[in-house]
Amino acid sequence: MRRAACLRFILDVCAAAFLVLAILAPASVYPAELASSRGPEVPSHSDNFFPRTPDDAVVVQIIEGCKSEDWASAVLPPSQTYAEPAMALVGLPRKYSQKGVIADRSAAFVVRALVQRTLPAGEFRLLIRANSGSRLFVDSKLVATTRFVTHNAEGHEDVPEVSATRPGLPILPVGHQERIVTLQLADGNHRFRFEVLVGSSGLRHEIGQPCVAIAGPGEQFSLIAADRGPRITFTEDAWNSLVTDATHRLANLDRQNRRRAAVAEEVYWDRRHAIARAEVARMPAVEIPIAPADPRLEGEIDRFIAARLVAAGKKPTVLTDDRAFLRRVTLDTIGILPTPDEIAAFRADRDPARRRRVIDRLLADDRWADNWVGYWQDVLAENPGILKPELNNTGPFRWWIYESFLDNKPLDRFATELITMEGSLYYGGPAGFAMASQNDAPLAEKAHIVAKAFLGLEMKCARCHDAPYHPFAQKDLFSLAAMLDNRPIKLPKSSTVPIGAGGRKSLITVSLKPGESIGPAWPLAKLVPEELPEGIVRNPRDFRERFAALVTSPRNERFAQVFVNRLWKRSFGAGLVEPVDDWNDATPSHPKLLAWLARELVAHDYDLKHVARLILNSDAYQRVADGVLTADSTQPRLFAAPLRRRMSAEQIVDSLFAAVGKPLQSELLTMDPEVRRGVTSFFNLGAPTRAWQFTSLSNDRDRPALALPMAQSFVDVLTAFGWRDSRTNPISVRDEEPTALQPLTLANGILGNRIARLSDDSALTALALADQPVEKLVDTVFLRFLSRAPTEEEARPIIEILRPGYVGRRCNSSKTKTRVSRPRKNAVSWSNHLSPEASRIKIELEQTAREGDPPTERLEAEWRERMEDVVWAVVNSPEFVFIP
Repeated sequence: MRRAACLRFILDVCAAAFLVLAILAPASVYPAELASSRGPEVPSHSDNFFPRTPDDAVVVQIIEGCKSEDWASAVLPPSQTYAEPAMALVGLPRKYSQKGVIADRSAAFVVRALVQRTLPAGEFRLLIRANSGSRLFVDSKLVATTRFVTHNAEGHEDVPEVSATRPGLPILPVGHQERIVTLQLADGNHRFRFEVLVGSSGLRHEIGQPCVAIAGPGEQFSLIAADRGPRITFTEDAWNSLVTDATHRLANLDRQNRRRAAVAEEVYWDRRHAIARAEVARMPAVEIPIAPADPRLEGEIDRFIAARLVAAGKKPTVLTDDRAFLRRVTLDTIGILPTPDEIAAFRADRDPARRRRVIDRLLADDRWADNWVGYWQDVLAENPGILKPELNNTGPFRWWIYESFLDNKPLDRFATELITMEGSLYYGGPAGFAMASQNDAPLAEKAHIVAKAFLGLEMKCARCHDAPYHPFAQKDLFSLAAMLDNRPIKLPKSSTVPIGAGGRKSLITVSLKPGESIGPAWPLAKLVPEELPEGIVRNPRDFRERFAALVTSPRNERFAQVFVNRLWKRSFGAGLVEPVDDWNDATPSHPKLLAWLARELVAHDYDLKHVARLILNSDAYQRVADGVLTADSTQPRLFAAPLRRRMSAEQIVDSLFAAVGKPLQSELLTMDPEVRRGVTSFFNLGAPTRAWQFTSLSNDRDRPALALPMAQSFVDVLTAFGWRDSRTNPISVRDEEPTALQPLTLANGILGNRIARLSDDSALTALALADQPVEKLVDTVFLRFLSRAPTEEEARPIIEILRPGYVGRRCNSSKTKTRVSRPRKNAVSWSNHLSPEASRIKIELEQTAREGDPPTERLEAEWRERMEDVVWAVVNSPEFVFIP
C-alpha cells in the first residue's frame, strides 16, 4: 500500500511539472492580419493540455492575481470555474469570503472561456466583442485581439455612433470593440479559448458583454457553443433572451457559492444559536393570558391582544374578506400585488387552512428579500453615489442586504456582519457601510446608526455635545466609535460646540475638548451587561467583534425586541413601542407580548420569518383596517384593528409594472458605461429590475448630457411617495403625508403613461386581444390593479366606453408585427459629455421618454386609446395605493 501511494505521488508530481512546462512553453505566432489591431505582444501558454471540457457547455475560469495589461500573468490556476451555454458573458458570479459575504477579487483578473467544437472543413468568420483587452485562440493559435482601454478624465471626446456593425447583428454595446477575422479550418474537433482581462489600469470590475460568434460561408453568425450545446443565433432578440437567462443562472450560482463558502461559519452560528436557546430557557417564562372574551382563540398573539381589549372595554373589528386578506398579505410579504391567477386559485380553495397555506407560500418566495431592502436602506442610511462615490457616501451594500434576506439570514448574524464591516467596500459587501469619506468622524456616525437600528437608542445629539434630552454623553458615542475603529479616536474640532463665557446658560453641556482621545469602551452597561456567554466572541482583542457580540447577545433582550417591534410596525401600521427607533421615553403598549415575541425570535435562531408567520396568521393582523397612526401619544394602542396604510413608494412602482407585465426598462445607473474610470470616480449599479435598486441621479453641476431620462421617471414617482434618493441620515418611518404631487405625478408623469399604454410588451395588450366578452376584460383589469372585480356600478360606464368597436378592435394581419419598447442605446458618457452632440442626444432621449412606449399596431387606434383611458382611470383611483 505504501509503495502504491508513493508511486501515485510521484506520478502526480511529474504530471504537475509537465503541465507547468507546457504553460511556460514558447508563445504562438501572431497572424499577420492582427498586426494593426492587437494589444501588447505578450507570450501565451500553450493549449497542448487543453482541459477536458463537456460536450454541452462552455467552461469559464476566473484567474485572480493577474497584473494590469499583462497577459503573462494569466498562467495562474483559476480561483473559480463554472459553465455557460455559449461563449457569451453578461456578468460574473460574485466572490464570497469564508463568512459568506461579498468579497473583492484581485485588482486585475482574467476571465477565460473554453470550449471544443466539431466543425467541417472550410472557411469561417470569427467575431469577438469585448470592452477591454481580450484575445481569442483557436487550436493554440492567437487569431484575434481587442486592445486595452485608456482612462479618460476630460469629457471632450466625440460621441461615437451606436449601431449594428453588420446587418442583423445586435447593436455594439457602448465602449465595446469588435473584431472579425477569417480562418480556414480543417474538418474535425477545434479548441477555442477566449480571454478577457478585467480591471486593467485600475478600472472597475465590469466585464461588459464579451462574446465570440462564428459563421460559415453564407451563414448568419451564431455564438460559439459545444457540440451538444444550444445554437444561439447572434441577433438582438436572441441576445436579450440570453441576458435574461444568464442573469437568473448567475443568481442561482451566487446562492450556491455563498453556502459553500460559509460552511465553517454556519458551524459557528449553529453553536451561537444553541447558546442563545439555552439562555432563553433559563429566563422566567412569559405568562400567556387566556382571553376571557373568547377562550377559543388559539394564537398567543390574539390572546395577548384580546386580554387588553377586554380590560379596556373595546371590541375588535371583524376579519377581512379573502380578497382584502390576499392583497394585504401579498404586499406585506413580497411587495407586489397578487396576480389574477393567484386570486382565482385562492378563491377556488375551500380548505379552512387556505390562508395559512398562502402565508407559507409567500414567505418562501424570493421576492420577500426585495420587499425588505428599501426599508433597511432607510434604517442603515445606505447611500451610494454613482458620481464621486466617496464624497461622504456609503458603498452600495444594498446587495448584501438583499442576499441576507434572500437567504433568510438569522438577524443576529445580519447585525454582526454589518457591525464588523468586512467584505467588499465598493461591490456590495457590508464593508460599504464603513465608507463615509470627507466626514470628520465617520465611525461616530456609524455607531449612531447601529445604536438606533438595533437598540432603539437615539444618540444623534451626542455627535457634537452631551445629549440634552437623552441619557448619553458625547463620550458614550465616541467610545462606541472607537470600538468600531479598534483604536482610540481623537475628537475632531468640527464635532464640538464652543460655548462662550457669559450670557444665557446653554441647554447643552460639553464634556469633551477638541483633540481629546477617547478609547474603545462599552458605555451601555445599564442596558446590556458586558458579561457575554462563553463561546460568542472569537477574538477577544477585536473591539469591533465585541461590539457586535454585545449588541446581539441573547442576554440583551432589547436587540430582539427592537427587531420584532419593527416587524409589528410594518404589519400593523404602529409599533408595540413608538417610536420604533427611540425607546428612551417609550412605554410598550403590550410589554408581555413584546417580550414573548422577542423570546420566540431568539428561541428560533433569530428567524424573522418565524415571527412573521406568527403575526400574519393571527386574527389581529387579518382584521379589517381602521384609522391611522397619530402623533397623540396619550391614545392607547390596543390593536383592535390594523391601521390603514399606504403602499411604500417601491411597492407602488413594482406593483404597477407587475400588473402590466412590463420590465422596468431603465438605463444603466452609471455615467461611465465605457468603464474608463475607476471605482473611486464612478459606480455602476446596473439596470434596475426592482424599485429599491434606484439611487440618486444627481450629477456634477446638473449637466444635461449626464441625465438618465428613463431612470429619472422612476425617481420622480418614488420621491413623490416618500422615497429618498439621498439617504444621508437614518430613518425608520418615511414622510407619508398625502400631497398634491402624488396623484399629479401618477396621472401626468412618464411612468403613468407607460403603464396605461397598450404597447406590445404589455400584458394588457395580450388581454385586450384575447377572445373574451368585454365584461371579462373589465373584470381582469380590476383584478390586476385592485385585486377585486368591479361593482356593477363601476363596470357599467366602463363597458359602455369599450363596447363600441370591441368586435372589430383587432387589426388585420398586415399590422401584427410586434414592437417592444426598450431604452435607446446611446454612447453618451463622461468621456464625451462636454460635447454639444451629447447634450442634443440626451434632450432627444428625454423627449422620447416623455412620448412613452410605442403603442401596439395590433389594435385599432381609436379603441386602443379608449382602453388606455380605462386603465389610466383605474390606476389613478385612490384605492390602488392603499393596503386594505
